[in-house]
Amino acid sequence: MVTMPPILRPRILDGVNRANVDPLGISYIVVAITYTFVLFIELYLLHRYRQAFCVRLRNIQVVFAAVLMLHIYLILVLLVYPWNGLFPCAAEFWIMSVFLPSGMAFFQGMSVFPFTTHVTC
Repeated sequence: MVTMPPILRPRILDGVNRANVDPLGISYIVVAITYTFVLFIELYLLHRYRQAFCVRLRNIQVVFAAVLMLHIYLILVLLVYPWNGLFPCAAEFWIMSVFLPSGMAFFQGMSVFPFTTHVTC
């Protein structure tokens, strides 16, 4: 006879109970905050050095839009567990159906409009 191992800590995503602030939930929150901080520093540096030859050839507005759309999607995916089902599954479906394809479409759009429309001296 095969028995299943006991469940040490049941995790229920029902939206009714309190938030999941166990070590896994806290680590997801820390990863989301750290990644957001690092990403905004990188975007700031990219904007600041946009006159460099390798950055000047790209459409930086489309790059920012693509990165931010995909970042919003990632943060919402990371925070689903700690929020404990705060929004329904239909909202998760629409988040996945809007932010992920839009971010990828913006990345595809970078190759269509590779040059910036204005050059500052």
